[in-house]
Amino acid sequence: MRPRTGDEIRESYLSWFEERGHRRHDSDSLVPANDPTLLFTGAGMNQFKDYFRGKGTPPCARMTTAQKCLRVPDLENVGLTAGHHTFFEMLGNFSFGDYFKKECCEWVLGWFTEALGLPRDRLVVTIYQDDDEAYEIWRDHLDVAAERIYRFGDKENFWPAEAPSKGPNGPCGPCSEIYYDYEPNEPLPSHEGLEELPRRFIEIGNCVFTQFDRQEDGSLRPLPQKNIDVGLGLDRITAVVQGKTSNFDTDIFAQYIEWIAKRAGKRYGDNPRIDVHLRRIADHVRAACHCIADGALPSNEGRGYVVRKIVRRACRDGYEVGLTEPFLSEVAGLVVARMGGQYPNLGDAQRQIEALLMQEEQAFRQIYVHGEERFRKWFDALGDPSAWASTEVEERGTLPVPPDSGAVAFELHDTFGFPVDITRAMLLDEGYALEETGFHRAMEAQRTRAREGSALSGDVFADSIVTLLKERGVPTSSFTGHEAMVGKGAVLAICSGDVEVETASEGTVELVLSTTPAYAESGGQVGDIGHIGAANGRARLVDTQDREGYRFHRIEIVEGALCKGDEVEVVIDAEARRATERNHTATHLLHQALKNVLGEQVGQAGSLVAPDRLRFDFTHGEKLTAEQIAAVEDEVTREILAATPVQPVDMSLDEARAAGFVAMFGEKYGDVVRTLSVGDYSRELCGGTHVANTGNIGLFRILTDASIAAGVRRIEAATGLNALALVRAETARLDGVAQALRTQPADVVQRVEALQADVRQLRKEAAATRSSSVGDVLNDLETKLEDSRGAKILAASIPDANNKTLLDLLDRLRKKHESFAGILFGASEGTVAIVAAVSKDLIDTVKAGDLVGEAAKALGGGGGGRPEMAQGKGKDASKIDEAIAAAWAQLGL
Repeated sequence: MRPRTGDEIRESYLSWFEERGHRRHDSDSLVPANDPTLLFTGAGMNQFKDYFRGKGTPPCARMTTAQKCLRVPDLENVGLTAGHHTFFEMLGNFSFGDYFKKECCEWVLGWFTEALGLPRDRLVVTIYQDDDEAYEIWRDHLDVAAERIYRFGDKENFWPAEAPSKGPNGPCGPCSEIYYDYEPNEPLPSHEGLEELPRRFIEIGNCVFTQFDRQEDGSLRPLPQKNIDVGLGLDRITAVVQGKTSNFDTDIFAQYIEWIAKRAGKRYGDNPRIDVHLRRIADHVRAACHCIADGALPSNEGRGYVVRKIVRRACRDGYEVGLTEPFLSEVAGLVVARMGGQYPNLGDAQRQIEALLMQEEQAFRQIYVHGEERFRKWFDALGDPSAWASTEVEERGTLPVPPDSGAVAFELHDTFGFPVDITRAMLLDEGYALEETGFHRAMEAQRTRAREGSALSGDVFADSIVTLLKERGVPTSSFTGHEAMVGKGAVLAICSGDVEVETASEGTVELVLSTTPAYAESGGQVGDIGHIGAANGRARLVDTQDREGYRFHRIEIVEGALCKGDEVEVVIDAEARRATERNHTATHLLHQALKNVLGEQVGQAGSLVAPDRLRFDFTHGEKLTAEQIAAVEDEVTREILAATPVQPVDMSLDEARAAGFVAMFGEKYGDVVRTLSVGDYSRELCGGTHVANTGNIGLFRILTDASIAAGVRRIEAATGLNALALVRAETARLDGVAQALRTQPADVVQRVEALQADVRQLRKEAAATRSSSVGDVLNDLETKLEDSRGAKILAASIPDANNKTLLDLLDRLRKKHESFAGILFGASEGTVAIVAAVSKDLIDTVKAGDLVGEAAKALGGGGGGRPEMAQGKGKDASKIDEAIAAAWAQLGL
């Protein structure tokens, strides 16, 4: 039976190429490792770049994958067209210096026609205009009629596009694409003058033949190793097999769209505008789920900004179809159920995905409300169109365009996260169009700033130090640190930045060793520190990092020199390692204790394990109560007191999952993984270093619980001697407080409560005294009031009065007298407080800000404020009388 569903088609492809000597390889993460050119993985070949260049040794010369991909340049088209997506799966087969064009074309065509059963008379192929070899393979070897083979230029049929004429330099080659004809009864288009195929043809496969190395002068030098890179979009080929013209009408999306439509009380296919929103929600939730599962969490920068943007667009689409309650986390559950078999990390991260989507959706509802309010305030201020009709106005059809609407739309988008299409729709509802030119000008300026500040390289094949090591054939490092903290290894490379050097005699460099006991930072655990020594030199080891299996030892030279090829001894700082191990095992206990106390919805969202502390980020929407924190501490402490053995075991990833071991959030795993069991209490995948039994952890104390993002909290804790030091510090502070209060530590609370009662009583007495004093001052000021044209005016000074007192006095006078203007001065410790107040009926004649400004100037200070109330400060108290006289002159109403 031929494959029909998306899952069956994926499996068919991978099996087809396995039967032809290919090794099935797991999808890479959407977050590429050690690749300076990519924000997200966007093609099947990304994880194999070095192999295409002959650098490093692939596990097999023939590989096949189903790769998760994310692309966002065409985000605005998602849902509007039949084939634009953010997230999609790319099927691929690859050859690294093994087979080439003939086998590639034969096997790909064979899969389409034999495995899928696509009619040959509905397929056409395109080739690069100068690729006669490919032409002969298609026509003579595979019997494709000449009229079905189209030759196009380097824009259409070369990879990278236009590489021969425009670059970039590096590996490149012609490509041959296979198209499916949706109108087979129509005549084939003429080859004459044709630069691309018309829309009746849909591309279903692209065979890239990387056979050249483009040089600086533009010449194409043949590569010593010719490679094959084939890519096919699973969504697109599924649409063809199922006889659909839109990818969204396939079984890949049907379940999501039907659920969303039913929840919204709609029916897919009834309303084209509603259908766009339904399709976009389905696409965006798939994308967000995979991003979060791979560790790209919603945030305001980098990858996280892209994820947040995708999530918010899905939220807004939900509002547009009438979904007034949160729904994204429920759609996420469908995604996990639908795709978790192929991508198990979705299931591992399901609680984190659902919790984060719920929090993002709830947060965006507030943004949506605030954005609408901001828009309404701006729009209402526009007033009658006739007031601005004489200005230059763009036209969109017959609709006028309010001035600055583009800038306002960009501000709403950039500052408040308010999507521009909502702004556009709201303007349209009012009978206006958006100033598109102004909006896109602001967007382009932002993109320019982002590009200039980006650390991403523009070169597809930019070299990293790891790439250079692979090119030189340097083997990866062997780790012995689970068994020992002292070991010997050969110096395979010395790196200063991205440059290799032969010798290091001063400063800071990185060593790559053949064998090492140093743990490299991963899984939240920091890299080991210690010392490295050789016959002619010594260095401090200040950090250890892993990059694709190479352990980089960051060192500071202490004496002598270290050279490439030296045999060195690595001695790990045992005290730091043991402290780190205590914190790492405690982190596993903390994770399970949080689940037991708060609920199974708790999921890890990040961690840091260092010698001095541990930090654990987890999904939870509320601050922990004192009782919950105590319960977590008690549970962890009980497991510590049980002195349970900690058992690490290596097993296959499939075996580990089947046995119930929990994967750590955002981590990548190979075929063989290290598992860690703490009795029956905790079972997780972890390659870090740990104590032999929980009793080695000693004391455990939670230090802080804080929110770090919507729905994500962070606990910091300490163990062992560090926790004991914190307890002693707390005890010392308590003793100090007790001594200051002249009581015993046990009686501190009682003593503080008594002092608080005394303070409350004193405040009452002081308030009564102030009230009496203020009454006396007010009576005195009343005698100084002057009448002027029916108003009461005043200029006076009050010794030792501050701004607050002066404000209170003037406010009382202003409330008592319907028409009032006055200014008061209070000298204290060489400075002069100045306050003025004017009732509303007099501000056209005299303003409080002017009174204070002139008085402050006379006193060598400054000040100002509103017409009704103003404050200031003067520096020269000896001139208060002059300032009062000047104020009386101003008050002459």
